[in-house]
Amino acid sequence: MKRELRKQQVLKRKNFLPTLLITIFLWLFLGGLIYFIDPDTFAAVPLFFVLIFSCLLFTFSLVFADGRRGLVGSVAIAFFFILAYLGVGNILNLLLIVAIAVCIEIYWART
Repeated sequence: MKRELRKQQVLKRKNFLPTLLITIFLWLFLGGLIYFIDPDTFAAVPLFFVLIFSCLLFTFSLVFADGRRGLVGSVAIAFFFILAYLGVGNILNLLLIVAIAVCIEIYWART
């Protein structure tokens, strides 16, 4: 029994190193985008949001050890960043987005 449980845990963690390397690469790429590319450049803003989403997705998936929780967290934060870019990102919207993300996570955890 313990051997099977251990085998399942090892199988779940086998993609840790490639995911960690991809996460580090994405964060470095995002830092390079912020530092070296002018925001007025064509497609810089959409690329920024795609990179923010990807970085947060991989980071949260590693931290929570669950891709679903990583997806919910990264969608919530990326959506708030988009709202902030559009000028409507305030504390009320942040609280509503967090509440929706928590409700989605509770719903998915029970089903």
